[in-house]
Amino acid sequence: MKKIFGFLTKNPIMGALAGALVTAVLQSSSATTVMVIGLAGAIPILLGDNIGTTITALLASIGQSKNAKRTAIAHSISNISGSIVFIFLIPWFSRFVQFISPAGNEIDVISRQISNAHTTFNVVCTLVWLPLIPLMVKIVTTIISVC
Repeated sequence: MKKIFGFLTKNPIMGALAGALVTAVLQSSSATTVMVIGLAGAIPILLGDNIGTTITALLASIGQSKNAKRTAIAHSISNISGSIVFIFLIPWFSRFVQFISPAGNEIDVISRQISNAHTTFNVVCTLVWLPLIPLMVKIVTTIISVC
């Protein structure tokens, strides 16, 4: 297991894909995040969790109204674009998370850092997309009108 996590930590794109796949199967980013905390996983897996969790919303939107489908697609666009950007920022993001996390014994520190990374990712993505809501509306409206 350590070899797998070592590989996923050193290969952020593979880590994100693994996180997305596991979260898509479990249909719960919270469950995957708990696994990552328990296994002292890495930020790339956490980013993949955020991609994988969009699968639940997409599946739930099947057969629903256009607005439900647009909401699911907006969620996917936000999490996927955020994950792609954060993959390139992992070294700085990791240092930031360490900076904002309290010191303590290793288990508590790792858990807090993963929690802080997850929260920071979601807050930053939300803040980035807020002024871009008109653009998001155009994107999801175009996607749904084509499909």
